[in-house]
Amino acid sequence: MNEENIYQHFQADERRFIDRCLEWLNRVEDSYAVISTSFLNPRELEILQTLANKRKVQLFSSQLLGEMEQAKVILAPEFYRFDAEDFDLALLEMSYASKFVQISHAQVLGTFLGQTGLKRQEVGDIIVAADKVQIFVSKHVVEIFKAIEKVGRAAVKIREISLTELNSAPNQSVSEVVLVDNLRIDKIIAVAFKVSRNIAANMLESNKIKINYLEIDKKNISVGIGDLISVRGFGRIKISKVLGLTKKGKQKVELEIIKNHKR
Repeated sequence: MNEENIYQHFQADERRFIDRCLEWLNRVEDSYAVISTSFLNPRELEILQTLANKRKVQLFSSQLLGEMEQAKVILAPEFYRFDAEDFDLALLEMSYASKFVQISHAQVLGTFLGQTGLKRQEVGDIIVAADKVQIFVSKHVVEIFKAIEKVGRAAVKIREISLTELNSAPNQSVSEVVLVDNLRIDKIIAVAFKVSRNIAANMLESNKIKINYLEIDKKNISVGIGDLISVRGFGRIKISKVLGLTKKGKQKVELEIIKNHKR
């Protein structure tokens, strides 16, 4: 893939990230640098892997170390010998009085970014369980995050733990078969979260919707199998299967839906 026409294979909104990837890859090839990226979402990881294909660069994802959606990547020259420490990755555990108060994913992320001024890319997956929260972060900012003492109304204690102590993320998705006229995104959102089409359209116009981690604002976009729709304040929808047409011409679609507990 030639760099002069590389952008035509991706969406326009991805151009800035593509430029960063090309800069990383060129540094590895030209200067033999070993680069640890910030946390990348699955779409960004896919782009980086595509760009690294047929380059003289080794690529290692932190998903080698455990189950995680947001991953760090080591980019290294061909002679590099893998060392997990180069991921610059740490796992924190937050404990609190869960009998009296519950902490949400949004509260943890908002506190971590709001109190520290650090960028979103320094925080990976946040796994919320009944009595504790585990958070992947960049290792070089661990001490900054450990200084946090309160999330919402809850007093918290944060410590670094081994990756071997990682809890599996609870499966909060619900599988549901729905009927829609077509696979337009506004119709999928409306039926999945049981809101009107007007509300779904307003969400799109208000930049509250992402498909595969890319923000969109057009209601006439169609989705397909494997697409992930994120709706700020409501949750996420994954298109699992398209099961064909009913006798009345409706599309029968299987969705995996994860709803936010608090809106």
